[in-house]
Amino acid sequence: MIDRDAAIVYSTLWGEITTPELRSHATAIREHPDFDPTFSELIDFSAITALQVSSADVQSLAMQESPFHPSARRVLVAPEDLTYGMARMFQSFGGESRPNLVIVRTLAEGRRRLGLKDT
Repeated sequence: MIDRDAAIVYSTLWGEITTPELRSHATAIREHPDFDPTFSELIDFSAITALQVSSADVQSLAMQESPFHPSARRVLVAPEDLTYGMARMFQSFGGESRPNLVIVRTLAEGRRRLGLKDT
């Protein structure tokens, strides 16, 4: 969901996630008519049940061009150890093009990092 008034993209992924789905998700954001690359993003991985993504895939995803401008504030919520570790790997590989990406364990912390009220 894109909230133009709040200048934020909300992304929630759930179930079994694959590399093609992650690539498709980035493309969908980029092509959405309400998207602005300077918007913030809150990505929620809390409902992922399986992550079918290799470390080589994570590196490849991190090296592809981000739809967001480097100045955009982005927070990824990854409560489980596997998703947290993969997210940190993504952050490490893509650090230069995504300097404002933060990985947190809870949605409340993610919302706080972006200055959003916890609901």
